Amino acid sequence: YYVTEQFRNNDIPLELTLIPIVESAFNPNAQSRSKALGLWQFLARTGRHFGLEQNLLYDERRDVIASTDAAVRYLQYLHKYFDGDWLLAIAAYNAGEGRVQRAIKQNKKLGKPTDFWSLPLPKQTQHYVPQILALSKVVANPQAYNLTIEPIENRPYFTKINNSKTIDMVHAAKMANINPDIMRKLNAAHTKSIIAPSAPKDLLIPIDHQDQ
Repeated sequence: YYVTEQFRNNDIPLELTLIPIVESAFNPNAQSRSKALGLWQFLARTGRHFGLEQNLLYDERRDVIASTDAAVRYLQYLHKYFDGDWLLAIAAYNAGEGRVQRAIKQNKKLGKPTDFWSLPLPKQTQHYVPQILALSKVVANPQAYNLTIEPIENRPYFTKINNSKTIDMVHAAKMANINPDIMRKLNAAHTKSIIAPSAPKDLLIPIDHQDQ
């Protein structure tokens, strides 16, 4: 729900909310072999460029809100960089805008088309864009593929609690009657169970547990 709302409010195609399924299976703790982290699999350098704080105790690449905000700005930047071509923007999200731009220049020199399908890109990127497109078709019409997709309620799942003190997340989860694993995933930017004194203190919790 949160990702969809952010994309809708920023005029980004809602099909692109499926990117984290391919990138991380929507696991905020996911880490790639190249050390990309979080739902959106930001590399350290790209994360810093889009304002994501990173240190040993707190890494905003794993933060649901901060990383989604950065992904929105990154996709908007790529869309503008490639003159409104979303397929090239998606390719660049995977391979980097420099590599896609070099492939475009190479094709121009050879008199070849410069659309995504014509570019000499790495195999991973050649597969990445079709994965997103195929996934959007499946989600739009699962019955056509003999699938049943569990519905997700069209309402907020989490909310932010203003917390001013250093606190153990497992203890906070017990206080709010929340599964500790859910508490850790919603607040995955904190690398330790106890929130560091220097880290932001606010916590995300399931909205149904807000009052408790």
